Amino acid sequence: MMQSSMGESPRVDLHTHTTRSDGNAAPQELVRLALEAGLDVLAVTDHDAVEAIPECAAAAKGTALRILPGIEMSALFEGRDVHVLGYGLDTESPELLARLGALHENRRERVRRICAKLQALGAAVEASEVLSEAGGKSVGRRHVARALLKRGLVRTIDEAFRRFLAEGSPANVPAQELTPRDASDLILRHGGIPVLAHPGFLDDNALVERILDAAPFRGIEVFHHYNSATKHLSYLEMALRRNLLVTGGSDFHADEHAHNAPLGASVCPPAHWKDLEMRLGAQ
Repeated sequence: MMQSSMGESPRVDLHTHTTRSDGNAAPQELVRLALEAGLDVLAVTDHDAVEAIPECAAAAKGTALRILPGIEMSALFEGRDVHVLGYGLDTESPELLARLGALHENRRERVRRICAKLQALGAAVEASEVLSEAGGKSVGRRHVARALLKRGLVRTIDEAFRRFLAEGSPANVPAQELTPRDASDLILRHGGIPVLAHPGFLDDNALVERILDAAPFRGIEVFHHYNSATKHLSYLEMALRRNLLVTGGSDFHADEHAHNAPLGASVCPPAHWKDLEMRLGAQ
């Protein structure tokens, strides 16, 4: 079983993104920022992408920072976007990489449909501009938001989501790739631990319970950058009641979106990290 070589109170951020999906920090920059923030463990969890993980591992070599391989997968449940984090999976599996390649094409098609809706709303942005923002990697709504911002059609990333891209907004196209069960099964099949990401953004605890019932989750991301200091408590109760792991992270993207925190500002408490670390060692 894996034993921690860190102190009694390691700083662990289990939710971060790079330019390999929709983050603004390149892998090497993310590692540099993590070291500056005093992190001991950094989980790299790009959207439907794992290319950044070997780059981050190489950048962290010779430092005390541990890179935890991860992913954040998009899914759909009862018409709502649901995200599934995966930790410790085999990111070199040919089967996994082939599946992610197919998902990336689905995401590109989603962006094309979003751009068509934006055109009809008088906020024209070309799909090619959005794909350019993504740099040929996993593309999503945040890249659309950045293209809108560059065009001067919105003043902030947050405004782009509020006006056009958030669930229920006029240009949003729900992700169609997987169900939470599909995403969780894929993560489990490749040796990972599936965790329900930021349930507080669903604003419906009964829906969260149904999602947890519908898929083989092993944990819940309890600690996140919510707009209430107590919002996480109901998810902590769910995790304890269901005997699920408790995780936490900043959802760092290196931009100003209201749903994300600075790197290391929202972390996984040491006792809960120990539980996850033990589970990872038993995989």
